[in-house]
Amino acid sequence: MILNRPLTAEEQRRSQLNFYRYDILNGISYACLGETVIILFAVQLNCSNQIISVLSGMIYFGYLLLPLGKIVSARVGAVRCQVFFWIIRNLSALLAGLAAPVSLYLSPTLAAALLLTGAFLFYGARAAGIVVVQPLYTEITGKGDRAEFVGRNWKIFYTYNLLTILAITGVLYWTGNNIWTLTGIIVLGAAAGITSTRLLSRIDETGKIVLTSRAPARSELVKLLKDNVFRRMLAAGMILNLSVMLLVPFCTLALKRGYGIGNGPALVYYVIFLTMLMLCSRSSTSLIRRAGPRNVALAAYALLLVSGSLWLAAPEVNTWWIPALVMIGCACAQIAQTNAMSIYFLDMIAEERQVFASILVAVISGAGAGILGMAVSAGLLKLLAGLKFYRGLWPGQIGLYQAYFCTVILLLLPAGVLVYRMIPVPLEKRLARRNIVWSWLYPHQPHVHDGK
Repeated sequence: MILNRPLTAEEQRRSQLNFYRYDILNGISYACLGETVIILFAVQLNCSNQIISVLSGMIYFGYLLLPLGKIVSARVGAVRCQVFFWIIRNLSALLAGLAAPVSLYLSPTLAAALLLTGAFLFYGARAAGIVVVQPLYTEITGKGDRAEFVGRNWKIFYTYNLLTILAITGVLYWTGNNIWTLTGIIVLGAAAGITSTRLLSRIDETGKIVLTSRAPARSELVKLLKDNVFRRMLAAGMILNLSVMLLVPFCTLALKRGYGIGNGPALVYYVIFLTMLMLCSRSSTSLIRRAGPRNVALAAYALLLVSGSLWLAAPEVNTWWIPALVMIGCACAQIAQTNAMSIYFLDMIAEERQVFASILVAVISGAGAGILGMAVSAGLLKLLAGLKFYRGLWPGQIGLYQAYFCTVILLLLPAGVLVYRMIPVPLEKRLARRNIVWSWLYPHQPHVHDGK
């Protein structure tokens, strides 16, 4: 609800509580519709590696639709904007799920096109819906509890995401590699996502986001691009997004096509990944408060590259512990850099510029990374499959993916200088945050500060 005034402490508390409840359903929904399930679905449809590379980049490529969120939020506010696009997002997932009957009864090519279209609209609607979510965080929190809210937000999301994935893993072990089971999971995820919008609609906002979204965009964007802090954050964000896109989704592809494991065992590794996301989400914001978001982002980038390099030591026959270590390292790195960049944004970008800054960050760092990542990953897999020069080092089916990870890491290694060049958050801003006391249980009465 738009109140056209600052929120009281009670209204902030109630809005945070509704956001936490929304996180539960959203975590369940995304477990059924996220990258890993979609990749398993595409493999089950016998899509090519190039199609799967494009699918892996859709989470960032979808940011091209983000400006639609600015237009809608200027008319109806941040909350209704996300509700509207969340409904479209989940209907688009149903469109992607139609690829299964289309592939079986009509045309595999048409099915692949339907899958790509549904995935693009799914991630595009997601991007448009969350275009002003960070400014909304600012409105429903105070400076004292902002970092706590961000960390707890992710903790709840990943906890229920993990529980749902555990249930899905059990179902897939029982049903085997059944395309109809995966289709049913997608339908369930879309239903949970649409239901979550009822909780979203109960969140209050001040009306400031509407006014900010209506402001002329050109002058604000020019001011942002002249800001040295923002430009360096933009470059670092693009490299961090690119590193995640080029490495994390291809771990699942390597397991499925490199080692030929089934859907159930593949999701066991994803359970390990989600478990570490949840654990690191709980602790990463405390580390960010002490070390600073820029330093944590840099360390997370290094950890991601080291984790990806473990694939180079993987034997021809699957040994469970190497992929497990890769998943653990990738999860810790991904959530740490996500939280670090989110807190860096909230600390370093003025509130009145956060709406336009969110758009630029998403379109340039998000869509830019998606376009570049899709081109690099699809091109590399095709090139390496044709050359086959890696056979001497890495024989077997897994060799193609080991050569891919090696090449990607060599490309990403020098790009870390862009993360290093981020301007650190001033010490006084970091020390202003209170010590965070985490609870494993669902926070029924989250503590809210007035921000003074």
